[in-house]
Amino acid sequence: MHTLRKAPMASPLFRELSVVVLLNEVETDDGIAVPAGSRGTIVDVYGDGTSYEVEFAKPVVGNATVRAQALRAL
Repeated sequence: MHTLRKAPMASPLFRELSVVVLLNEVETDDGIAVPAGSRGTIVDVYGDGTSYEVEFAKPVVGNATVRAQALRAL
C-alpha cells in the first residue's frame, strides 16, 4: 500500500541568532550603509532561508534584510 509522505522542508542556511559577516555592502531599514565585512546577528529567517533580518551593532546600529548570498557564517 502506498503511503503519502510530505516532502522534506528545506532548512535555512543560517538559524536565528547565528553570527554572520556581510560579503557586500547593504543598507539598513533606515537607509544607512553597512559596509562589507560587518558582523551581525540573524534575528529572523524569511521564506526557506532565501533572506534574513540581520541586526548590526557596529560600525552601524540597525537592522537590514539581507539575501543569503550576501552572508557567510562566522
